[in-house]
Amino acid sequence: MHVLLVVPRYNDHWGEFYQIPLGLGYIASAMKNAGHRVTSLNLNHCRGSVKSLIKAKIAETNPDACASGSLAPFLFALKDIFAAARGAKPEIINIAGGGLVSGEPEMSLNVLDIDVGVISEGEGTIVELLTYLEKSGDLHDVNGIVFRDANGKIVQTLPRTQIRELGDLAWPDYDLLECDKNIANQRPHDSYFFHTQPDSEPRCVDMISSRSCPFSCTFCFHPVGKVYRERPLDEFFAELDVVVERYQINMVALIDELFSLKRKRLLEFCERIKPYNLKWMVQLHVSSVDEETLSAMSEAGCTYVSYGIESMSLPVLQSMKKKTKPERIDAALALTYKYKIGIQGNLLFGDKAETLETANESMHWWAHNRRYTVNLTPLVVFPGSPDYYQALKDGMIEDREAYVRDIPTQFNISLMNDDNIEMVRFQIWVFANTLLNLAPLTSFKVSQDQIPDRDPAYDIEWDCPRCDHHNNYRGTILPYGEGRTLRLTCRECLTRWDIENKTHLNAEGVNEDIVRPSRRRLAEGLRLAGALKRKIREGKFRDIANKASAIALNAMPSRKSASPSQDTRPSKHVIKSVGGALQASPFDPQKHCNFAEALIGIGAYGAARMHYQQALLLSPDNSRAKAGLAVIDGPSVTDAQRRTYFVSWSDAPPPVRKENPEAVSCSS
Repeated sequence: MHVLLVVPRYNDHWGEFYQIPLGLGYIASAMKNAGHRVTSLNLNHCRGSVKSLIKAKIAETNPDACASGSLAPFLFALKDIFAAARGAKPEIINIAGGGLVSGEPEMSLNVLDIDVGVISEGEGTIVELLTYLEKSGDLHDVNGIVFRDANGKIVQTLPRTQIRELGDLAWPDYDLLECDKNIANQRPHDSYFFHTQPDSEPRCVDMISSRSCPFSCTFCFHPVGKVYRERPLDEFFAELDVVVERYQINMVALIDELFSLKRKRLLEFCERIKPYNLKWMVQLHVSSVDEETLSAMSEAGCTYVSYGIESMSLPVLQSMKKKTKPERIDAALALTYKYKIGIQGNLLFGDKAETLETANESMHWWAHNRRYTVNLTPLVVFPGSPDYYQALKDGMIEDREAYVRDIPTQFNISLMNDDNIEMVRFQIWVFANTLLNLAPLTSFKVSQDQIPDRDPAYDIEWDCPRCDHHNNYRGTILPYGEGRTLRLTCRECLTRWDIENKTHLNAEGVNEDIVRPSRRRLAEGLRLAGALKRKIREGKFRDIANKASAIALNAMPSRKSASPSQDTRPSKHVIKSVGGALQASPFDPQKHCNFAEALIGIGAYGAARMHYQQALLLSPDNSRAKAGLAVIDGPSVTDAQRRTYFVSWSDAPPPVRKENPEAVSCSS
């Protein structure tokens, strides 16, 4: 058969970086090796509407089938592809795969205009499916698919046995995916991993060395099945040899769900990749690292490790089935930081065991471990995950098709009521965007190194507060809609820092005269911040509370009662208004003080403390911030109150859970 393989358009703006979909590359190789003709259309490298591009390609090549696939967040991109294919050739056979189909096979037929969905690993399934389609065979005999029979009934066939020997798979067809164009477009700010290429010219390819994951985290979904399998390292490095020669790469991202649990294999990998002189990154469980492994990884060129952190509250970690404890996470991050390897990780808020108490535990850890730059993220319940199936079982999802069509980001499965989790989500959004690990900027100007038809590129220079290394990011293209700050990695110690985005001051170009004063202020703030913290701890700012501005003191609780009453505290509307204003101006110390005082008004002293500290980094002589910290660290506030970041807004119960007999099990 002749198949048109379409790579979805992942971004709305021309030229933006996207991650090459390796899954489609593997499918392309499987089809070609079985003797089928495969034509590709990568929409990321073509101008024009999806409809017009697919219509033109079908008119030019006249394929028998159109195939594509992706994860659930790209539902609308897939809908456009298959609708365009059907419009261009009504009798075409539309075939979809990937995480979207595997997560909810039956619903995928309802939300996409497809004839067949391929579930889980597709290399064997697609070949057998095309054979049956060519011969007009009975699709009931093809394992691992979903389709409608002649009567319009949805049929999901038996699961296909997972591929055990990954070394037997044909390598992905990088050329068909137009990998060369993707590499040529790469710029340093396209990925946190790309930051670590010293010459500002990343040339990176994604590869895999294993499939699936041996863990069963409740928020996670494994599109390629539940059985963890590793590729033989000989076979992996044979592919790497070809990729290095063909594309002259200097970086490789190992995008395995989990790179390795075997210490011996990890050390062998380090020994074998070291002579390539490549920068590389992996995803690991915290239990996989120790002094020896991290030392070997650092010496072999590893510049980033992505860890599944998710929570720093033991009850939530247990609920998530993370198979770890906060102490083990702490130890792994400290070691990684020691060996100067970049850290990528998330704290997820909203697990089914999450309460205000557990959320406060995680936030208190984050507040005292900002150097790791762990992201704050609301938990999203994705179709196919154990959380999703539990929500179905509990009757919390009433319309599965509507859920798949538009996955709700505010869906609440926690033990918090909707009012409380709403404010937790709002606060972590503000924290994530305004509590910054600041580094002094030395230059921010339009680069001479530009790419035609793309947004302007900038040369950004800054000094690392940890190791004093001077970083020069040349030809940096900022993603569309980038906020007021840029998070960049020091290329010497691999610590991540926040840099002010000066394009907000002057979109056409930035004069260094604008930058230098802010650099001096920030450098002074960084120098004085440590001394200020010591003086506060030593009680040397007791007089500030008496001398500070009336604005600051009026916002403080009285010494008789450090807890504001429900009747007098600011409303949710006020908190959101003040927090929203800060999010729009994260470099304004007065807005940090405004938000801190609003947080004190609701009893969130730990959260207020962070924002006063941020204000002092930005303005070391800020009297409001000094007064605020003096009161929070004074005798009128208890230690328990200093550990409070989120508070209760209502006494309403959490979401109702009721048994749903029609729910499918996690094994379906």
